[in-house]
Amino acid sequence: MPPPLLETQNLGLCLSGRWLFRNLTLSIPPSSFVAISGPSGVGKTSLIRILARELSATEGSINSCLHHGQHTSMIFQDLQLANGASSLTNALGGCLARHSSLRTLWGFPVHEKAKAMEWLTKFGLENKARQWASTLSRGERQRLAICRSMLSSPTLLLADEPVASLDSDWANRTLDILKYSQKERGGSLVCSLHDEGQVQQFADFALRLDWESPTQWTWEKISRSDG
Repeated sequence: MPPPLLETQNLGLCLSGRWLFRNLTLSIPPSSFVAISGPSGVGKTSLIRILARELSATEGSINSCLHHGQHTSMIFQDLQLANGASSLTNALGGCLARHSSLRTLWGFPVHEKAKAMEWLTKFGLENKARQWASTLSRGERQRLAICRSMLSSPTLLLADEPVASLDSDWANRTLDILKYSQKERGGSLVCSLHDEGQVQQFADFALRLDWESPTQWTWEKISRSDG
């Protein structure tokens, strides 16, 4: 068995005197799609933020097993786009870590622009490349935020409800692209979802959080005929 990309040990979060989850011990294998599910308010977003080191857990620990050159990226629910910049410029934000500020002062490398356009095309935004992000629909903005994260080539991609604003066709297409793009690079996707049909169709594993009992979370391997 290959080593995991990330592990947690007895992870717990208490907010406003209420435990959302406790004793959460996980191992995220490479080339996998892990769906986090549960009712609204159960702690899905909070857990994603903890795994991204955006929020501190109340108890327990996280161990990243990524090697040199590997990294984590996150697709935020609030998108965090630059409204006064074009779609192409927003997408290119995903490659900033690969270049110095001096290098990008005079523009991004041609090969990075080509990669950005490839992702925009995959998500149906090729004709919006020069359009300001503020003028896009909510669904287009969500797809743009995904393009930005994918351009960074993350080994571990954390996504907080990444298809919540998409119609069913684009939601399924997006999850399919994310799943197989991550698998191709030996990376993994950890994604909070509220649609059980999407969990069953796309996920390899499901982490289910329990509102009534924070310690009764479950880890399920999804079985499908496609393997």
